[in-house]
Amino acid sequence: MQVHDVNERTAPGTADIPAAAASGPASAPALPVRAFLSGRADDLVVDLLAYALYARDREARGPVAAAGAADEDPVLRFRREATADVTNFTYRFFHNQVEEIRLAAVREQLGNLPRPPGFLRLVVASAVAVAGVGAAALWATGHGGMLAEMVARASAAVRGFGV
Repeated sequence: MQVHDVNERTAPGTADIPAAAASGPASAPALPVRAFLSGRADDLVVDLLAYALYARDREARGPVAAAGAADEDPVLRFRREATADVTNFTYRFFHNQVEEIRLAAVREQLGNLPRPPGFLRLVVASAVAVAGVGAAALWATGHGGMLAEMVARASAAVRGFGV
């Protein structure tokens, strides 16, 4: 298997055209991938992205326009742009990961909570609370006899239901 440099490839049908005629009168030579490689394994993604940005810019603007925009080193310019793009992507990716971790933690905590009481249980609890407050009010105002009579009637009613 032979490995070819990306810059050594020619477009179909242009193999017999001289390089000067094919590229135009004042075109800048294309930079090889090696020019963008820093040699550090940690920077390989940034280096390759910088080359891809360079190739996209060269294709969009054309080689003549790329030659005219030689105010600064294209390797440094595209490496700076690639570093910014990778940094922004990394920030968004980790922000989204933190959000997913938080949602998973909330789901886990909600799963550990006991099931809330149903509607009927809440109605019965409210009725018992109202009856308790009424009984306390009658006892506090000195109507204990009336309270005893109400309790006797309630217990007779409950016994009448067959409980």
